[in-house]
This record gives sequence, structure tokens and C-alpha cells, in this order.
Amino acid sequence: MTDLPTPPKILPPHYFVLALMGIGLAGWLLPVQPLPAAVRWSGVLMILIGVGVAMAGSRLFASAGTNIIPLTRSSTLVTCGVFRLSRNPMYVGMIAALGGAALLAQSLWAGLIVVLFVVIIRQRFVLREENLLTATFGAQYSAYQHEVRRWI
Repeated sequence: MTDLPTPPKILPPHYFVLALMGIGLAGWLLPVQPLPAAVRWSGVLMILIGVGVAMAGSRLFASAGTNIIPLTRSSTLVTCGVFRLSRNPMYVGMIAALGGAALLAQSLWAGLIVVLFVVIIRQRFVLREENLLTATFGAQYSAYQHEVRRWI
């Protein structure tokens, strides 16, 4: 087994809250013309779906008794439930919720914050987690990577 990287002090939920605050600020300071009500309501739907997907992934980790803290060794490779659709459903859920919040904020800058969140999560967590999972589970994780997409 390889040495584990030191888990970062700022974890994905922290980035999520910071992004959410940035989206709210962007909507307040830099709004665009109001979006149609149907678009705004789709933002609410995206938030609900995103939170549901993230919570479902979290519950599956808890059920499997494996570690949810990023960049720490997992005891079990979870591949059922929402993990059949995405290798990173908790991140996908956060991204969907932020996208919904950006629609509600009605600001182009809010959308850029969502993109920035995706880049940070991919670079700081997803790529490193994939390396750790490959080192931990070997061929089992490689097969899972070939069967299930990273995002959706």
C-alpha cells in the first residue's frame, strides 16, 4: 500500500459552502435580467435532486462502513445505488445543487462560481482519490472505472 497523502484541512463541503455564499453574493451584487419563472423553478428542482443524490451517496458509505473523508483509505469499494450512475455522486449532487442555486441567483457570475467549484474539486480531490482507490482496490477499481463514468 502506498503512503496516504495528508487529508486537506479544507474539505469538499467547505468548498460547497464557500461557493454557495459566492453564488448568493453574485446574485445580490451582479444580477442579470430576471429569468423566466420556469427556469427559476428548475433551479429549485436541481437543488432538491442534488441534495438527494449527495445524501444517497453518503448513506451508502455509512451502510458499507467505509470512510467518507476524502483522501483517506476506504475499507470498501461502494458500487451500488447512485454509484452505478456516477463514481462521484456526492460531488455530482453538490454541483447540481450549486447549479440550481446559480439559476436562482440569476447571475452569470454565479455560473462561473459553479465552474470554479468543479475545477477545484476535480483537481484537489477527484484525481487524487482515483489514484488512491486504484492503489487500494487495484483491478476491482479499474473495472469499475471502465463500467461507470466519473461524473454522469
